[in-house]
Amino acid sequence: MKRIFLKGIKGGTGTTSIVANLACALRKSNVPVYAIDLDPKGDLGLHLGLAWEHLLGWSDYPDFASACEQFHQDNDGVRFLPYGSRSNLGLDFSSIIESCQKLNDSDDSWFLFDCPAHVDVHRYPLNEDDIFLEIINCDAICHSFAFKRLNTLKQAESSWQHYFLTNKYNSASELESDLLQLWQSELPLIAPLYINKDEVIKEATAFRNVAINCAPYSVANDDFETLAGWLVSRASQNEQ
Repeated sequence: MKRIFLKGIKGGTGTTSIVANLACALRKSNVPVYAIDLDPKGDLGLHLGLAWEHLLGWSDYPDFASACEQFHQDNDGVRFLPYGSRSNLGLDFSSIIESCQKLNDSDDSWFLFDCPAHVDVHRYPLNEDDIFLEIINCDAICHSFAFKRLNTLKQAESSWQHYFLTNKYNSASELESDLLQLWQSELPLIAPLYINKDEVIKEATAFRNVAINCAPYSVANDDFETLAGWLVSRASQNEQ
């Protein structure tokens, strides 16, 4: 069982689109993939074909066994669990994370958690084999937040793998190019890859789908397949 947690360092970094596309990219290897929406402001189901009218999710149920009724499967075979209507009758995100252990049907299974930006990293029940990706954009606000996050990580004992992943990168912007070069040379824990800004991600969401399905020859497709391959290599190192 491999667990990947993805969280925006602030709102609007594009975390949910990464979760959905990454899940489908990992599913290409014909391994079980689960995507869990922990963000009350997110809408993972929109990217994976769930009808707009559907409102129910795990937060609408008092226990995990009942919440499992809301697992859906997209056309690629990704099983996903929406957040729901936020009524929260007893479950919280920590119990959902821990309960997902019950779904582990293979050592090759991937569990992707779409985490809310406002919840601090250290509040998640993380194991030493987990990988935590904090999503950043090339702007001054993320630059400030990233270095503040580094300070908190240094002060706390953390055994999981933590990386900053750049999303929506626009190579035509001089500022973004300069920031990315600075991060790659000066920012510890920066992932050695990035996700380019691609209009197909917006277009795919309008059709309740993911970019790698709508445009298999796009830059976005290449980026998400590269990200999936890198995570496979990181997870393999954890198992050694």
